[in-house]
Amino acid sequence: MQVLLIEENNLDHTASLRSNLEANGYQVYLVHTPDGAAQQALTLWPNLIVYNSGSSTLELADFHRAISETKLDVPCVIVANQEQIKVPVGNETVLIAPHKLQQLNQSIEKVVTKQKNRFIRLPNLTIDCQQYKVMRGGKHFWLTPKEFKLLYLLISNQGQILKRKTIMQEIWETDYMGDTRTLDVHIRWLREKIEDNPSQPRRLITVRGVGYRFVVNPDSE
Repeated sequence: MQVLLIEENNLDHTASLRSNLEANGYQVYLVHTPDGAAQQALTLWPNLIVYNSGSSTLELADFHRAISETKLDVPCVIVANQEQIKVPVGNETVLIAPHKLQQLNQSIEKVVTKQKNRFIRLPNLTIDCQQYKVMRGGKHFWLTPKEFKLLYLLISNQGQILKRKTIMQEIWETDYMGDTRTLDVHIRWLREKIEDNPSQPRRLITVRGVGYRFVVNPDSE
């Protein structure tokens, strides 16, 4: 799981906190300002943001502003001094410093338990299974329920050829094959969201006369 850690670059315990997160199996990305965190979050789309205010120079209000502007629904764990909690913190988990690493680990574990199956991360493509969104090249696209169900079916059978009949049965719950234009339209819509060049798809491949095949990493083909 990917964690975005926000701390001042002059905090003595930065290395130990980062090491603690990495020791618990998290892939940690470190930034030093709220605005930097917002930019990284848009590119990374992390499972969790850990914000360690450290001192009054990292204002909690600035953090809220920067993260809210991303419009990403990412859970946060905030470590702050009592006097810094002057603004509403929403649904974030708040730890009042000083605290023990065990407390931090427990708070993070509680939050990420709900995130374990949220994201499917592929090369240059991230799928949010809770919100029905995809991120490609730093851009976010909403999926309709049918688009998500179709994409999830294709990814679940990655590398295999899925027959058109199978897809129609699974997604539209029909055996009728007299008119499959609905499938064609949904495939086109998906390509517009997951392909760099929808007219020359490299992920969602047409197997002429049979069906479709999903490629996880086009660069390895």
